[in-house]
This record gives sequence, structure tokens and C-alpha cells, in this order.
Amino acid sequence: MKPYTEEILLFLSEPDSKYYARLLLPEIAEILGVTVAQLESKPTDIQIMLAQTYVNCWHSDTENVKEILERDILLKNEPKKDEKQVIRDEHTNGKTFFRNSEMERTR
Repeated sequence: MKPYTEEILLFLSEPDSKYYARLLLPEIAEILGVTVAQLESKPTDIQIMLAQTYVNCWHSDTENVKEILERDILLKNEPKKDEKQVIRDEHTNGKTFFRNSEMERTR
């Protein structure tokens, strides 16, 4: 089993620290095949979540770590089912209102 890096140990000492999470971004970026700047452009809570996920699965092979990190990014950026339903309802209600208005004008 490989030993923890200094950055991981620092993050483990304060897992909610955005500073220590940022120290892990170069390692995470390398695994994901993206630039550090792309990860730095993500909100702080996502950066911390990525760091926590990375530390939790760090001992796994690179492909598994990459898959887990990508899944976390996708799930965090995807709207929740309730939000999707609200958007759909608003869209549908807008069309219904428009149709009713059209019908009123033609009478």
C-alpha cells in the first residue's frame, strides 16, 4: 500500500479546508485529464468534494479513481429530479397559457 502524500495528510487534518483541497487539485487534474485551471473554476464546494472523494479512493487504481471523480462531477452539476420537473412544468404551463391566449383572441 502506497503511503499518503503530504498534501493528503494536510487535507485529512482539515477536510473542510478549501486551501488544502486546492493542494490536491494538480493530482486530481492529472487523473481526470483536465487542467488545474478547469478544476479551480469549479465552485469551492465541488473542489472540496473532489478532494474528499480523491482521498477516500486514493488507494484504488487510477481508472477507478477517475470513474468515481467523474461521476461526482457529473452528479453535482446535473439538476436534481425535482428541479427538472419544475422546469418542465414551467415550460408546459407557459405553452398552455399561450395556447389559451391564442384561443381567446380568435373568438
